[in-house]
Amino acid sequence: MVNTVDPMPSTIGAGLHRIGWDEIADAQAFLSSGLGSAIRYFIHPGDLAWWAHHHDRRRPQLELWLGEPGLVVIDGSNGEISAFARPTDDLIRLIEWAQVRLMAKGTVGWVADTDEELTSYLDSHGYSVSTSNRSYRWELGAQRIPAPDPPQGWELRPMRGEEEADNRRQASHAAFESTMDSAMHLERYLGFMRSPVYDRERDLVAVAPDGRIASFMVWWPDRAGIAQIEPFGTHPDFQRKGVGRALLHFGLARMAGAGMSVCRVVTDDYRVATAFYPAAGFADVGGLSWWSHA
Repeated sequence: MVNTVDPMPSTIGAGLHRIGWDEIADAQAFLSSGLGSAIRYFIHPGDLAWWAHHHDRRRPQLELWLGEPGLVVIDGSNGEISAFARPTDDLIRLIEWAQVRLMAKGTVGWVADTDEELTSYLDSHGYSVSTSNRSYRWELGAQRIPAPDPPQGWELRPMRGEEEADNRRQASHAAFESTMDSAMHLERYLGFMRSPVYDRERDLVAVAPDGRIASFMVWWPDRAGIAQIEPFGTHPDFQRKGVGRALLHFGLARMAGAGMSVCRVVTDDYRVATAFYPAAGFADVGGLSWWSHA
């Protein structure tokens, strides 16, 4: 449970109902229906599965609210609001409701540059951009996927099982500069591996000749044919060696083989990341911003 007081009953005037993490299939179906929107950004159903089963136990679990108006995810630890509504529905009303629930002006996330109505509303209501991401896309049906070209002696493959969990964890811990205790970090990753959403064939790694896992990628499918990469990273010891690019291309080929037509990935808006994905062949399809209240 999050540390907020619920000022409204579970079924509210906005038409939202609080759901549990064991009920996310309906939320995922809603997200899937919006993945093709050219105006509003929808997180991927795989993102929701990742949040549910790779949860940081140092923070309260997120609140999920779902109904005819859309989906609202509230992070009570930092006041972040992730709201999603179809282009014909009132997204601003969902955000205002979430602000009331938090009893403060929260940070509004996943705001697409193309959503002029929402950006205008936020700008005129005392918000400003606090964080920016970039969104990238690969058209699997139209773009040729280069053959993976890892350094000599390297191996690109799926994870073999829990015996490699700590090896994989070490790469992730270093790549994301995690502050989590190593034992807790391992427990977190093992929990994901043992969850119902885990598929070893979609947990891909690049392995150095000495056996160290250097780069890693999880990709998520969707019935709409849109795949999402989350997470992806490379241990600092192995960056700028072509390992990450080789793993990306290896994963794209597997996505295409699974019938996906598009691959998406989101990254922090900083120079190294924004240079990496276009160089690997991804198209930059716009910015995503987080707006905080002054």
